[in-house]
Amino acid sequence: MYPILVSIGPVTIFSFSVFLVLAWLTFSFLFWRSLRTSGTEEDRIFDLTFYATIVACITARAAFVLTHWDLFSDTWLKILALWVTPGLSLYGGLLGGVATLVSMSRTIKVRLGLVLDAFANALPLALIIGLIGAFLDGAVVGKIAQVGRRHPVALYEIAALLLLILVQSMLARKAVRLQKPQGIVGVWFFMLWSSVMFILEVFKESRVYWSFTANQWVLVAIFAESLGALYVRGGGRQWIRPFIYKLYAKISNKHSV
Repeated sequence: MYPILVSIGPVTIFSFSVFLVLAWLTFSFLFWRSLRTSGTEEDRIFDLTFYATIVACITARAAFVLTHWDLFSDTWLKILALWVTPGLSLYGGLLGGVATLVSMSRTIKVRLGLVLDAFANALPLALIIGLIGAFLDGAVVGKIAQVGRRHPVALYEIAALLLLILVQSMLARKAVRLQKPQGIVGVWFFMLWSSVMFILEVFKESRVYWSFTANQWVLVAIFAESLGALYVRGGGRQWIRPFIYKLYAKISNKHSV
């Protein structure tokens, strides 16, 4: 662990803070480049990035407070005092940011499919950079694997995201070749990412709510929403409906015999 990057007199620069800023800069650049390549105007990209960032910061803090209320029960002032009681929820921020992008894309007339693809293109590398900071800081606590040792969950997630970047590039080429609709790459990514992160949550030291951790419940919601988007936008109707009809026909034939 290396939580303090630089300390000069009264000035202390923490590893997680630096990598969090680098992660945001990386995401903003990749998100801008993806949308700019598709012909989206600069001011609209700025609006999407700016407001999504503001909402994501608020919801990330709010989700952390809700899931760690015992840290704030003595005084509400700690909620705003990040320097006193630090803590942000990745998935809380993610949900707030995505919800803002979806609503704003309709308001400023940017195709939702382009926004989803751009978000999926920008997110993995940004998460990897943020996880490096979390690993150095010790912010992600893994369950005990051996005596005195814990699972390096942050490293597991980094490895999974590197693999997902390769898979995503293959899916992007396939989407172009098959002339899939805009947004389908983003939907595929979120389905794969939520599934992998759900499994890796098992190795974290987290509170359980009704059999799952809070993060796992969010990941289930992301997967379900992505599955719905796949059905509506990704041609799911063409292969799910025939499958259901065939299954219904087989069941009906068995009962009629």
